[in-house]
Amino acid sequence: MQQSPSIPWSRLGGVALALSGALLLACSGDDGMAETSDTSGGILTLPDTNASTGGEETDASTTAGTSVGTTEGVGGTDGVPCETEADCETDEICKDGFCQLDPLFCGADENEEEVYIPPNVVLVLDKSGSMVNPDNNWDDDADDLDDDGVKDAEPGVPATPKVTRWRSLHEVVQIIGESFDSQMNLGAQLFPSVDAQAVLGPQACVVAGEPEVLVDFENAAAVLAGIPPAGAMDLAGGTPAEKGMNSAIDHLAGLGDMNANYIILITDGAANCSTSAADDAELLAYDVNLVPTIAAAASAGITTFVVGVDIANEVDAQGINPYEVLNDAALAGGSPKDDPSEKFYNAVNKIELEAALQQIFTSEVLSCKITLNVPDMKMFSKVEINGVEYPDPIADDVDCATTDGWRYTDESETEIELCGAACTDYQTLGTVQLIYSCFEG
Repeated sequence: MQQSPSIPWSRLGGVALALSGALLLACSGDDGMAETSDTSGGILTLPDTNASTGGEETDASTTAGTSVGTTEGVGGTDGVPCETEADCETDEICKDGFCQLDPLFCGADENEEEVYIPPNVVLVLDKSGSMVNPDNNWDDDADDLDDDGVKDAEPGVPATPKVTRWRSLHEVVQIIGESFDSQMNLGAQLFPSVDAQAVLGPQACVVAGEPEVLVDFENAAAVLAGIPPAGAMDLAGGTPAEKGMNSAIDHLAGLGDMNANYIILITDGAANCSTSAADDAELLAYDVNLVPTIAAAASAGITTFVVGVDIANEVDAQGINPYEVLNDAALAGGSPKDDPSEKFYNAVNKIELEAALQQIFTSEVLSCKITLNVPDMKMFSKVEINGVEYPDPIADDVDCATTDGWRYTDESETEIELCGAACTDYQTLGTVQLIYSCFEG
């Protein structure tokens, strides 16, 4: 399974920043924590001001001159005479009667850097006529699994009415958008477009040349406004998934930023409307171009997740098993579902559809794995998020999903993984403090 990019702490640039990691550089001199301006962090070797030259005794003026030459311009002092450390700047020690740079000082500044680059995500949504066909209405809240019109848990009580697949999809897009709006750049592509018609011909396969809603930061409201409403019943057209994918891919490739790029393809059947169809009749056939299109995007760094809306594992009227071809599409996308037989996320009601999108965003797109860039002369110390400090890593053998805190992802200790509430709070708030401190000793 492809991991969504860990937070690219080393990549900063002129981009809209959604989530931030505040690096709190907390270090101390001999007298504990103190605030001062940042230093280079390097270890400086000072000349021995007690050493004699040419066998001659070093007098006070010579010593003073040596100290001035060594510390000039550092900490705002020029070899200032001292009796105790209190007479010197924070980054100095009192030695041989003069303030000199402390070779073990590593800085005590508090630096906050916005370093998280939010991912670009395009929802490629199936707007074909089958999404509102009454024959395809489903039990969105799963209260009538035996389909007898009565609530399974309350005999004698009528089940809630079935709804269109599009209504459920629209409601889930709203939930996901509102949950993660401040953590991503979001856009939406419809296939076919709103101009598509219920005919056998190219008019059923119309797709906009660019996404209906271009990728932007905190864009959930624009996405909902740019797609048909939940109660729409006039959706029409075929399933030109290849065209929808190509439009989304071109848009992401044209952004030219450093953000990670993702497509979430949501459909209720096998693709048709092939761009290589020789005539109208071939527009009904399965579009074999979809999987290679998704694979090419993955090779270019655009990961595609595939979500199925009530996909039956059986051969359809065109001789195609949509379940199998969507498995192929998910594998080609570069991040298939971790399941031995079902590689795409197949939902048979709104509850499962929402769970699939939540899983994709929390486990893949918005990762809780963070790469560390440890400053010179410092070591990673602890995590603070949402006002809670997590000073020590949790054990490797505990369940990260249910245990609050953090741990290293491997023995190199160059990356950490937030777990439990720490991960949830990070994904919700978009802010984490990584605290570094000076080496002890």
